[in-house]
Amino acid sequence: MRITRALKHQLTSRDRWTVEEMLQDQPDLTVLDPERDMDLWRHLFHPEDLVRVGKVTTQAAAAQSAEYCSGNTWLAGAIVATVAVCFSALELLRGASYRDAMTRSQACEAILGRLRARRMSLVMVVDDGANGLECWLDAEPGSFPIESKGRCPGGRNNKTGRIHRVVWADPATRIEWEKDEAIEEVA
Repeated sequence: MRITRALKHQLTSRDRWTVEEMLQDQPDLTVLDPERDMDLWRHLFHPEDLVRVGKVTTQAAAAQSAEYCSGNTWLAGAIVATVAVCFSALELLRGASYRDAMTRSQACEAILGRLRARRMSLVMVVDDGANGLECWLDAEPGSFPIESKGRCPGGRNNKTGRIHRVVWADPATRIEWEKDEAIEEVA
């Protein structure tokens, strides 16, 4: 999964999907709550999926936040599947060009705005604690597993000391596991 150069070409202020707009869409995220944010990430997985958070591999339901976490499921130290692909601020901005002057954070917002306008499968946007945004995209079903690692929601940026805060999450991350499994059984 890639973000094409065309999505990063000649960014303008009109392209931006601002953090303010994201938070207006989900006002509960205006309150800093690391446990809620980690829970949103956990719900990308099934409760018994083995996930990697920091250097620990554990079931998703028991995962505790760290600076980094993986978008993969694991077994015996190997990636089994990719659930979500994380694009860091650095990856989002690599190769970008600008029509309007922007800060690092604003440029991330512009790329996220373009991803959203193209209906890319965004599942989560995280403030990286260093004036940038990261996005987690839903992996394409049946795609070859690739390593995916990003800032862990609710974790702390070791350089700045700031908490990685979820500023937008797909509503599916808010479905309780029991209800989610019941929906899967019906389908």
